[in-house]
Amino acid sequence: MKKTYIIPKAETYNIKSASLLANSGVGTTYEIETENPIEGDAGEAATREVKIWDNLWMLVLLLLFSITAGAQNYTTIEPANAPADGKTHGMILYLKNNTQVTYALTDLQHVTYLPGVGMKVYLKNATTSIDYLYQQIDRIDYAQDGNDNANWKAFGWTDYPEAWRLEYPHLHENVSPTADAESSQIIVKRTEDYGITFSLEWDNSLVANRWTCYQLHAGNTLTGADRNDDFKADPEVAVSPVLDDYRNSSFSRGHLCPSADRQCSVEQNKQTFYLTNMQPQYQSHNGGLWSRLETLVRDFATNDEYTALHCDTLYIVKAATITDKVTINDQEVDGIYDERCVGNASHKHELIVPKYFYMALLHYNKETDTYHSIAFWTDHIDETQSVKNLADYAISIKELEKRTGIDFFCNLPDVIEEDVEAQEPDLEFWKKITRSGE
Repeated sequence: MKKTYIIPKAETYNIKSASLLANSGVGTTYEIETENPIEGDAGEAATREVKIWDNLWMLVLLLLFSITAGAQNYTTIEPANAPADGKTHGMILYLKNNTQVTYALTDLQHVTYLPGVGMKVYLKNATTSIDYLYQQIDRIDYAQDGNDNANWKAFGWTDYPEAWRLEYPHLHENVSPTADAESSQIIVKRTEDYGITFSLEWDNSLVANRWTCYQLHAGNTLTGADRNDDFKADPEVAVSPVLDDYRNSSFSRGHLCPSADRQCSVEQNKQTFYLTNMQPQYQSHNGGLWSRLETLVRDFATNDEYTALHCDTLYIVKAATITDKVTINDQEVDGIYDERCVGNASHKHELIVPKYFYMALLHYNKETDTYHSIAFWTDHIDETQSVKNLADYAISIKELEKRTGIDFFCNLPDVIEEDVEAQEPDLEFWKKITRSGE
């Protein structure tokens, strides 16, 4: 059986709705103005056709960009047949007014999703839709959608509107939409011209970055701006590092989304210098092995000599260990140093110093509709490390998940995610990482 997955992409829509009311039962008129989507981040790169087993019945909450400017396009998803586990509901909407609405699988004709606005439910033999704003919905339960660990299963749409993106890991259990000193926050940096710069999960209680994630593709790898060097505190988080936390500490302010990955504009580049996009790093690591891996990642995304297939979009997660313990080769080891990053006398925080830095990469080629993955794991030590054979630092996504406890690329359909996680580093695919430097 063949089903179509459409990975949600929503950055360039400008949607004006005349009315969108829950349970209105009245047809709604929409003006949908679309621009040509950013290459690699939308449009044809968003469409997937995947072969799956007959007993996996999919209802996928997904969106599709229009490729033609000004076209009034949106995506409709046909409900699947009754799943093998006997569930009969097609979908249950849990609304923020503490009510829920159930639609039987046999009654659904299709569901239309409008990016950033809401959804229209069409029942069989009905001439009008039943309309919902996303801000009215707490969560949606489908009979079975083939993605049991996706972020949208556990977290509210309005609280985390970007968390369905493929580069996002599974959000931490401590995450909260409210900025307070005890919880984690999801922060999204973006520009009007180039969309999302990067997203990050910030732990206010630890005053530390859990991860930064972003994409590299033809639409956001331009070089129109120089490095800005405007390091600054982040006003969006409850507890942000300040410059004095690093001054005279002997640690570098080590980028996760690097400046060199975001040079489309001055505004975009400046966003990489928020201190929430940093981890304290020994300069020997920051300017040595880590810098070499950063260059390799850019080459994977932009230079066809570095991968066996052209990369349309490279999905990237970069992070460091910020917990007391991590698991390596089934052994618990320290994840952070006893030493802290302590700045000058005016410092506000004594920052965690990670023992390990890592990155997870997901390569997508739209012509073959295939994904390839690789992860890199590095010891964060105050000495020069070899960059002759970067394959020495490569591990699988599955192994990275064991070490960190983080679920990477969780928004992929499960049948794809399982394959991605199991892939061992393929040196035939990921070229030039063996003896790649001196």
